[in-house]
Amino acid sequence: MNYFELLLPDFLLIACGFLVCRYTALDRALWEQIDRLVYFLLFPVLLFYSIVRSPLDLQAASGLMAGGLLLAATGIGLSYALPHLPLIGRRIDRRAHAAGAQIGFRFNSFVGLALAERLAGAQGLLLIAVLIGTCVPLFNTAAVWPMARHSQRHLGRELLTNPLILATACGLVLNLLGFRIPAWLEPDAAFITGARQTAGCVPDCHQTPAAAAGRVGPDEIARA
Repeated sequence: MNYFELLLPDFLLIACGFLVCRYTALDRALWEQIDRLVYFLLFPVLLFYSIVRSPLDLQAASGLMAGGLLLAATGIGLSYALPHLPLIGRRIDRRAHAAGAQIGFRFNSFVGLALAERLAGAQGLLLIAVLIGTCVPLFNTAAVWPMARHSQRHLGRELLTNPLILATACGLVLNLLGFRIPAWLEPDAAFITGARQTAGCVPDCHQTPAAAAGRVGPDEIARA
């Protein structure tokens, strides 16, 4: 199996987005608005749709979910342990670390979804959706906490208003309750998720107001 060919389409799209954002009239002002659209609508719909579209067997998926949570917790712990390590800890700025620690544990869900579907088809897509649904709330909580603390924002408010956490939680609850998206809504949901996967490959070339204010905003989407 040629892994280079599997990854090439996604990285070509990322490179294309970078060139368009950097060297054309479609510059930062436009992409800031696209980032907001992705963050508040397209990505939440993608998470919700990926979780709800297939029945979730908790007993069968428990091992996968436990493994994902364990790996996620390990990555979070290692990332936030850096300022407390001997020798290198005192050289790390605490505020800069609070903003950048999430790089150590968040993953690119777009690339993950694309690769899972190419490698394992519908079954692989279901499994990665379960991992996203299980780990995204933990990742987002861990990412929001230090920025909310350093920006003197209320952590509970940040979590309760985070659209990615809300979409994931709603998707998991409704899946377990047996809810399924009506067939007549399937095309629209698929169209929105496809738009998110394309827009999500545009690289971050600016800092949005939400991120500057200390929220987990569009600049962090590509890694979760």
